[in-house]
Amino acid sequence: MQTLHVQPMVRRNGLTLVLLGSIITIAMISILFLLGEQPLIPIYCGLLAGLMTLFIGTLKLREPHFSLSLCHDCLQYHHKHGGWVLKWVNIQRIDHPRIHMGWDLVEIPFIGLRIKDYDSFLTLITPRLAVGILTEQRAVLMQVLQSEQTDCPTGTCASQFDDLFEESHYRSREGAQYEGVIAMLANRMARLRSLLGYDLLVPVGSLDRDPADFIRLLHQYQRESNLIQIN
Repeated sequence: MQTLHVQPMVRRNGLTLVLLGSIITIAMISILFLLGEQPLIPIYCGLLAGLMTLFIGTLKLREPHFSLSLCHDCLQYHHKHGGWVLKWVNIQRIDHPRIHMGWDLVEIPFIGLRIKDYDSFLTLITPRLAVGILTEQRAVLMQVLQSEQTDCPTGTCASQFDDLFEESHYRSREGAQYEGVIAMLANRMARLRSLLGYDLLVPVGSLDRDPADFIRLLHQYQRESNLIQIN
């Protein structure tokens, strides 16, 4: 199987926004110098718009050029704070997580991965990446907790904020001990499994196509990898 490198949708149009924001900002600053004491509120609004466009474009360009790599034996995730690797044989399930919204099941903007062995995953995670993942998952964790706690309709109950913090000690089923942010990430994975049925969440902004199509692509790579190992 040929390795496939995925260019994320979240990075698209980043350079265009940077160039457009730069042009607007320079134009507005030039007009400010030319007008002098005249009313400048529209110009300041244009300057703010240019700076915001430049800022958004810069954030897009800070994302990794490739977000995922699908190899013959593993799935690699590239993050601005590092990356992780999962062997296909260590992935038990791949699907689109759903949460309850009233009587309906609603998909969240992530692809879920349920893994078999935590240890082979956690030993490759850096503390910097663990902090990045924990921080980015706070919003979705609050959303999930809100959907599960019907007695807290606003989603801002004190108990929910307490639930956002994980224990800094973790012992795996194989007896390995973890401390600090790696242990917090492991506890977060276990929490997500109990709430959603998945350990890891990949944001749909990291994909290059519709989530359903990408899930089918992941299943295809996993099946072909398993066939290669059997043969």
